[in-house]
Amino acid sequence: MDRPAEKDKRIKIIKAAVKVFSRKGFHQARVEEIAQLADVGKGTVYEYFSSKTELFQEMFKAGIRFYLDSLINDLSPDLSCKEKLSRIARLHLRFVSNYKDLAKITMTEHTYFNEDFRKWVWDYRAKKLEMLKQIIDEGIARGEFRNIDSQAVALVFMGSLGALFSPLIFSDDNINAKDLVEPALDVIMEGILAVKEQ
Repeated sequence: MDRPAEKDKRIKIIKAAVKVFSRKGFHQARVEEIAQLADVGKGTVYEYFSSKTELFQEMFKAGIRFYLDSLINDLSPDLSCKEKLSRIARLHLRFVSNYKDLAKITMTEHTYFNEDFRKWVWDYRAKKLEMLKQIIDEGIARGEFRNIDSQAVALVFMGSLGALFSPLIFSDDNINAKDLVEPALDVIMEGILAVKEQ
């Protein structure tokens, strides 16, 4: 198990890697530059990561774990299912807004993943999908949502959030995440909310 000082050094290297990889891409990024930004020697980087590819993949894993943990930790059981989905959408856009460098790598540099890593990413995606499906199933059972295919709704919900990535990451305009997420949420919720009898 990493000692606190070692863990801190590892985190510093990963944070530096995010900045360098997002600015230069995988091929142009140099381990020396990452080490300099992290204020460690090049040899120290290789003490924690066997190669640039491993550093890239571990950096990506850390970002995905942080993202999913942020979602899970912010969902109170007291919230309605509609509020949970809305909270997830807003957290997703806030995360992308706050961590644009990491999000940009997610969108542009995924071709450098090996098969084991692709499986790891897919498993995490499946966890998020299952979390959404459970919320939707709960909403159906509680009468909040109409009786609808929860798997299909979860996929549409995830796809909608993904589609909102690009304008925030790649546009030079100062886009407000709230301006993007609120209309999308309105469309999705109107489609799945149970119709109340008059």
